[in-house]
Formats: sequence, structure tokens, C-alpha cells
Amino acid sequence: MSGGSSGRLVSRLQIFLRQSDAPIPDYATSHLSSLRRLDGGISVRVGPQVVMYSRRGNYSGWGVFGKALDRVIDHLYRVIPNVHVSRIGLRYINALRSDLHGINDIDDMDISISVAGTKTSKSLNLNFRTTTGTNLETMSRIASVDLAQGSIPENATVIVDIDVYTGESFQAKSTADVRAWLANAHETEKQHFFNALGKKATERLRED
Repeated sequence: MSGGSSGRLVSRLQIFLRQSDAPIPDYATSHLSSLRRLDGGISVRVGPQVVMYSRRGNYSGWGVFGKALDRVIDHLYRVIPNVHVSRIGLRYINALRSDLHGINDIDDMDISISVAGTKTSKSLNLNFRTTTGTNLETMSRIASVDLAQGSIPENATVIVDIDVYTGESFQAKSTADVRAWLANAHETEKQHFFNALGKKATERLRED
């Protein structure tokens, strides 16, 4: 989903450097921080060994967001050419709405949970982890709004939080390594999101 119909609350990239490397120097911090936007829609946080790029609000599609992440990666390797990346995370948080997405409650998604043969109520907070290969793990969190926290848009009914991250043995030594992982992570995120959304809603809403 993209544009005003996305329901996207947060799109976030985190890059962690190898713990044995020296902390990110001050001059690199200032370079990376220059990517932030003054209106608060884009934030960049740089810690001793982590870089986080976060976009809030309407999602403009992977074509735009992916290029923004490319700039973050290029900045990082330009100011620290020999950096070793030990962990990457790509996280999307979506608020599904009854008016925009036709999702009135959990029952409108492809999710069914029962206990002793009895289906659970529409009030639900579901967390589960899946592993794809050796370098892709996904934590999916799906909650009805009555069990969700934070700033929730009007008419939101279900919050879907998909967090894709690297495995413990991951290492990236170049921009190409990081970009290749991100491309796979983006496809994995879409698959998990649309699987939960269900076929009918996916056919109506599916975009990048």
C-alpha cells in the first residue's frame, strides 16, 4: 500500500555496527543527521554504534522510501568506509482502518485463533516469530486497537507491526551487502503483511 491509503504510521531502518569497531565519530554523526527533516516527518538518530532512519506518516512507496535508505547507506559508508554492519532491521507499523481499508475488525483479516476448539474474541494481541534462511527473521505483532498503545488514527481497527531483522551470524562489509539484504527484507515484510491481511483485502489494496 502506498500514498494516503497506506495506513502506515512508521517506516524505520536500523543499522548496527560491529561491537568491536570504534564508536561512530562526531563528524560522521553530523553528516548522517543532515538527512533529517525539520518538520519531524523524518528523523535520524545516531548512537555510538547504531544509525536509525525513521519516516512517520503517509508511505510514498518503496520506490521513494528505498531511495531514501540508499542515501543513508551511502552516507554511512562514505564517512566510515571500512564499517562492518552486524545487524539490520526494517520495520513497518501500519494502522488498518475501516474507512480506507475495509477492515472493521480482526475477523476481516486472514487470522483465526482458537482455544480448545473455541474461537477467540475480536479483542486480540498476537505476536509470533518466523525465520527465513539464515539471515532473515521476522517478528509480527498484530493487535486490535483496544489492546494497542501509542497515537492511533481515527477509524483505525487493527495495528500490524512487521519487524524484519538479520540473524546472529550476519555481517555486511559493503553497500551492496546492505542493499541486497534490504531488498530481501522488503519482500519478506510484504509477504507477511499481505498473508495476515488475507486474499480479498490484498487484491483490493496491494501496492508496493
